[in-house]
Amino acid sequence: MRKFLLILGVLSFVWAACGQDTPAPPTETPPPPLTATPAPTDTPEPTPTPLPSAGEVAQGYFSAWQAGDYAAMYAALSPTSQSALPSADFEQQYRHNLDIMTANTLTGTVTSVTEAGDTAQAQVHLTYATRFIGRLDTEVTVNLVRAGGLWTITYAPAMIWPELVNGQQLYMVPFPADRGTLYDRNGVPMVTTADAVAVGVVPGEISADNDDLAVGLGRLFKRSANDIAALWEFAPEDQYLPIGTTSAAELAKISWLPNVSGIRLTPYTSRYYFGSGAAVHVTGYTRYLRAEELADYVSRGYYADQRIGETGIEAWGEAILSGHNGGQLTLLDAAGNPLRAIQIGNSTPAQDIYTTLDFDLQQAAEFALGGYTGAVVAIRLDTGEVLAMASSPTFDPNLFDPANLNSQFYNGGNLSVGQINHAAQDAFPAGSVFKLVTFSAALTSELFTPESLYDCTGVWEELGPSLVLKDWKEDGHGELSLSQGLSASCNPWFWHVGKALYEWNPNWLSETARAFGLGAPTGLAPLAEIPGLIPDPAWKLANNGEAWEVVDSLNLAIGQGSVQVSPLQMARLVAAIGNNGTLYQPQLVLKVAPAGGEPTFVMQPAAVGALPLSPEQLLALQTAMHNVTQEPVGTARNRFRNFRIPIYGKTGTAETALPEPHAWFVGYTFAQREGVPDIALAVWVSNIGQGSDIAAPIFRRVVESYFDLPLTRYPWEESVGVVKTPEPTPTGGPAETETPTP
Repeated sequence: MRKFLLILGVLSFVWAACGQDTPAPPTETPPPPLTATPAPTDTPEPTPTPLPSAGEVAQGYFSAWQAGDYAAMYAALSPTSQSALPSADFEQQYRHNLDIMTANTLTGTVTSVTEAGDTAQAQVHLTYATRFIGRLDTEVTVNLVRAGGLWTITYAPAMIWPELVNGQQLYMVPFPADRGTLYDRNGVPMVTTADAVAVGVVPGEISADNDDLAVGLGRLFKRSANDIAALWEFAPEDQYLPIGTTSAAELAKISWLPNVSGIRLTPYTSRYYFGSGAAVHVTGYTRYLRAEELADYVSRGYYADQRIGETGIEAWGEAILSGHNGGQLTLLDAAGNPLRAIQIGNSTPAQDIYTTLDFDLQQAAEFALGGYTGAVVAIRLDTGEVLAMASSPTFDPNLFDPANLNSQFYNGGNLSVGQINHAAQDAFPAGSVFKLVTFSAALTSELFTPESLYDCTGVWEELGPSLVLKDWKEDGHGELSLSQGLSASCNPWFWHVGKALYEWNPNWLSETARAFGLGAPTGLAPLAEIPGLIPDPAWKLANNGEAWEVVDSLNLAIGQGSVQVSPLQMARLVAAIGNNGTLYQPQLVLKVAPAGGEPTFVMQPAAVGALPLSPEQLLALQTAMHNVTQEPVGTARNRFRNFRIPIYGKTGTAETALPEPHAWFVGYTFAQREGVPDIALAVWVSNIGQGSDIAAPIFRRVVESYFDLPLTRYPWEESVGVVKTPEPTPTGGPAETETPTP
């Protein structure tokens, strides 16, 4: 019953609330529900951040120094210190002393703090990591004063080093490491730090009837007396004329020369390049640091006035040759007088680099080139060691040294031209020396054998009247085997091969060339190289947008068209032929060792490939190369007639856009003498004439020098080293002339 009345009451409330016509009767507003009211409490006071202690301020200062934040350091100084020292001067004092100490990094650790009212004192342990004297530790005292309720630092230079008081200062006595020496393979110095002499003359003081000066200077600089005398023949009589640079030791060998009238000798000490920089394209040279790189090198432990390697082995071996500088940190009084040595760091000696070069052969190769633009590369057959790498024109790196008086007179343009290394960093059409590759491709294709015959009439017309090519020998060679065709350098024979290879596989000849190491760098360290170019169908399509045609294979077969090779590549190629098929990586560094110490590096031969020839095919190639210098059809027979050293070679005459072609001769010796390893040579001479007329005699002279034989006079010389006319007009033996192809 109670449940019923409750429901009824609820329904009555709902009906009353929902009625539209009947107003609800007035009711009393019920009291708000009861809630708990918190008892009143006091508002808590904020806890103040404690001010940094004296020790924290001191530690923060040295942490900011460690981070190089001089602005934060300056902000921590007392008002008195700031008013006494502008911020720029403050930072400069720190940087100056860090530079003197050669400090790269530092750490500062507060070890103790004592407070007395508004003053405090912190003891700090400082550790500097320096470039020249190693780790440097000290204790400094930091005075603090409370200003405006905060601890601030009272600056004093003694916070950098405790003895920087009363005007005392730090000074680093340099102990520079001597730069390492570059030697040849026999321990003959090529580049070292030495006492040098700038040599010049005053023409008006030279005695007219005295030839001693020209003779002595010729002996000193390995030139003829006539060439030396010609230098001052028309020179102003009262002006200094630079002649060259020598070492004091070299000059001492001609003891009477300094006493001859007219000579001027100016000594200096610096990096010296023997032989007026013979082999400079290999050794490279040094220079002073440039402004934009100074900070980087100083941070690595160099002195600001130090020289670094710019090119060649000098640059490649910088870390080896530079050693590590040392020094003595010294305390000076206010007048600059030394008080005591704080710490000494001895320099670490540099290591020396022994190159693979034979310096005598290097100079002989440069002498053999004479005044021609060209290159000579000599490589040991069985190891890949480069014994000589000559490039002409060359330059004397001693002239880059401002301490050398003669540097004021050099021609910068000539130096720029002379810096091109034609031996490894330049590439040229190969001409007929490429026929070594074409001969090999013919054999490996199995389309030909060494005994295959071809009748050379002097005219090649296998493509009909639309393309008729003529041999360099007007009336032709007659019937020749393929081997004889190589020895005679018969162009029609090799056009015949080129056409056959094109029809069989247009990529075959290019692939064979690459297997012989052409078209890519040889891997020579430490010099930059040019890769050269061996064209093929894919290359022509990608670069010219044209399909490969038979004429491209004809050009390739005789080393023309787009073919580009370097003398270094060709020297390695013939070395591989001479050693029975192994392609070695050419190398220039024989060993690295500290003076008087055990080597830290010793060169090992590195075989990087093999010629794609069977033993029988390789023998056929070698025999044909030997016949180049022996048989009547051989293009270089007259150049090596009765020569005591067996020569296996190939002539080349490469057409260019200029009227005169490049002259090539490549080959190797087969003397098999104990203690005198056989060598491969590549000789290239720019736009000068026939390979047999120019390059072959140069090749012979270098071989004569290597085997210590009397030098043969060139056809264009009056005597060895003296040309008949300023522009030689060589004549002689059977010449090879190639017809340019379309």
